[in-house]
Amino acid sequence: MEPLTLALGAGIGTLLGLLLGLTGAGGSLIALPLLLSLHLPLVDAVGVSLGAVSLAALSGVATRRHDIAWWPVLTIAASGIPGTALGQWLGRLLPEQPLIIAFCVLVLWLAQKLWRSAAGAMHTTRTSTHYPGLLISGIGVGSLSGLLGVGGGFLVVPLLRWLTPLNVMAAAATSLAIIVLVAGSGFALYASQHSAPWPLLASLIGGGIVGAMAGSALAKVIGGTQVQRVFAVLLVGVSLSTAAYKLTGG
Repeated sequence: MEPLTLALGAGIGTLLGLLLGLTGAGGSLIALPLLLSLHLPLVDAVGVSLGAVSLAALSGVATRRHDIAWWPVLTIAASGIPGTALGQWLGRLLPEQPLIIAFCVLVLWLAQKLWRSAAGAMHTTRTSTHYPGLLISGIGVGSLSGLLGVGGGFLVVPLLRWLTPLNVMAAAATSLAIIVLVAGSGFALYASQHSAPWPLLASLIGGGIVGAMAGSALAKVIGGTQVQRVFAVLLVGVSLSTAAYKLTGG
């Protein structure tokens, strides 16, 4: 594999880890279209994205483990891990173009949700955890993870805010632990069925670990509102550029 590709992979990994560490979400939404721009087939871009996301999230967990609520982690993972296998099975049946369109629509939907939540539209008033809701949510999170190569944190963080009494910092840390289990299981399934581009994955992981540790440290000193708004704008750009690149034969 060319040195330039590996260097780009390290850069992608660093950005992915930084976003994961800052927000507990979103890193894979950036990683997947960037990996596609390196001319990887969709199945490899999905698999490599899952592997890089899971290990970058693991490094974030190591620095924020005291904020993690483990029962919600185990509840979502219990249904999310089988959901990942379901998503990968669906991915083998569906053509690539509709999946790319679905990915872009999903990213645009997330962007507007992040912008609204940054303005205070999303908050929790719960005093107890709604475990049945978490169990059902895990199926959707896992299916999207396997189908589109996303870690699922962009859904997990708001779900935790709606279904548990966790604050923003605890929800982000708990989301990282869920990503480790759900995305990690998806990568293991991918690696058991395909020949992974290991040098590229290694460069992504190296950058991701550095980025996640930096993001976790920054999350403690930077206000979340501006971070979310910048991220929302970035997501719109990612969605439109991905659509233009893949749907025009790039």
